[in-house]
Amino acid sequence: MPPMMNTHRHFGTWLCVLTLACAAVHAADADKKDDTPAAEVPARSSGGSGGEAGTFPRLTLDVDGRQREYRLIVPKAVIESKKPTPILFAFHGFLVDSKDVMPRYTKLGELGEKHGFIVVFPNALDRMWQVVDPDPRKPDIAFFDALLADLGKRYDLDLNRVYVTGMSNGAFFANLLASRRSEVIAAIAPHSGGLGMLYFSGIDAKRKYPVMIVHGLDDRLVNIQQARDARDRYVKAGHEVEYVEVEKLGHFWAHRADINERMWRFFETHPMRRQD
Repeated sequence: MPPMMNTHRHFGTWLCVLTLACAAVHAADADKKDDTPAAEVPARSSGGSGGEAGTFPRLTLDVDGRQREYRLIVPKAVIESKKPTPILFAFHGFLVDSKDVMPRYTKLGELGEKHGFIVVFPNALDRMWQVVDPDPRKPDIAFFDALLADLGKRYDLDLNRVYVTGMSNGAFFANLLASRRSEVIAAIAPHSGGLGMLYFSGIDAKRKYPVMIVHGLDDRLVNIQQARDARDRYVKAGHEVEYVEVEKLGHFWAHRADINERMWRFFETHPMRRQD
């Protein structure tokens, strides 16, 4: 494919992620029969409280004078443990917020309960993560910085095990965030997204972090070629990559491929190695 056509294909597909919400909404209902959220332990702060069963209460954090929302799942085993705990940031898709949808359709809270790690679901402004301008001073990256610092004051976090995943628009943001915070984030697992502007500007990370790329072969919103190109770019840049391409899967979370367990095995075996 000629370079110009290749550029157009990537930009057009990436733009769809910012302009179409239908697939993200469908993803929320993909496993509707099974959508039982994990038990939640209230955050130990004045900003949050426990909700009714089946809900994920809204927590807030002031970031540069603006109230930012997030949901937090802290397993009881983490509260009772005296060991530092891993933390997973999960970024939602375009026009999907973290109130109930992201925890329900990913079931990452249940995964945290099972394996003993904290899961945080940040909420984007206007339900869309900024992936156009890679300026690290932008609000969403500042939100991540502030949220990690705040949770680190309230919980005994294992700062060698800070992990990031994201779905769709959240996956694009996960790639961007890791490239700008590679010395903080141990490993990432973008799901159903691509490199976005990093495809054009280059990954250019200070540290070569491990990446697990997950994508449905039949994804009609973000074409599978986005994932393949991200894989190739990461490998070329010297990153360790685990690539998971799921047959007969559209723009949905890959439960059929047991992706949560596979994702956790990937994270668990890839803590930060400070000498990298």
